Amino acid sequence: MSVGILGAGALGQLMAHALQEQGHNVTLLRRPGHADARHSHRLTPLSGPDRCHPISHRASDQPQALSTVLVLTKAQDCLTALEPLLNWLPADVPIVLLHNGMGPQQAAVERWPGHTWWAGSLTDGALAHSSTHVRHTGQGIRKAGPLSDPPTDAALPAPLADAGFEFDNAIVTALWQKLTVNLLINPLTARDRVCNGSLLNEAYRDELRALSEEVALVGRALGQPERGSHILDRALTVAQATAQNRSSMLQDVEAGRPTELDAITGYLIRQADELGLPCPHHRRLYRQLASAQ
Repeated sequence: MSVGILGAGALGQLMAHALQEQGHNVTLLRRPGHADARHSHRLTPLSGPDRCHPISHRASDQPQALSTVLVLTKAQDCLTALEPLLNWLPADVPIVLLHNGMGPQQAAVERWPGHTWWAGSLTDGALAHSSTHVRHTGQGIRKAGPLSDPPTDAALPAPLADAGFEFDNAIVTALWQKLTVNLLINPLTARDRVCNGSLLNEAYRDELRALSEEVALVGRALGQPERGSHILDRALTVAQATAQNRSSMLQDVEAGRPTELDAITGYLIRQADELGLPCPHHRRLYRQLASAQ
């Protein structure tokens, strides 16, 4: 059996290499109509020489034997990309949602309640040089857990364990904490077209504090209590560790692609609307980016 990866961008390719190196067969699941193929994929690791692995490509609407499916599409593409796959995928095959932001996870569970849903937080840095060449630019934290409510004690699927994921039975909290970082780093770097490390400059500090306090306000109302100062410290730590990286949202803006704004800032604003909270700084940032898309 193979591990299916839906989404062949930078992180999809990175996970394909990680799993191949652990002895798993990997299939990149492409759009319906894609011809079966097998390509040599190149990985530029954090250290050492480049490595190549042969990886299969197959259309997502074609039934095949899969043990686990990792979903690494953009958040806005997640539900549409899942539809052809879920027409034939057995309900007991774990599907692990690993995109940025929040919202599609809950929507997938609601739309297809019979399937086995997991979610994860993957903070590695990766840069796709081409459709078959990816550079690993930063080691991140990898966590995953079941999306069932209440959480279960289900075992971490073997491919995730082999790829270095930790089991997290409170994965929604992990997703929220990752979202708090994305909320500060991604929109600002995309708006100003700067690398992550630029946010360490004092010129950004007041805006970052205001954004952090609004995130904390919404978080407390959602059962994720945390001080704004803690949220700011977390984001700045990530910005420092990834100082030379260009956020995924910035890369999308520069390439003229749709961004994950609605699953990141848009998600926060929708929650704020339901809770009757203002969040003026995030609303302004959303408008600035939405008008540029």
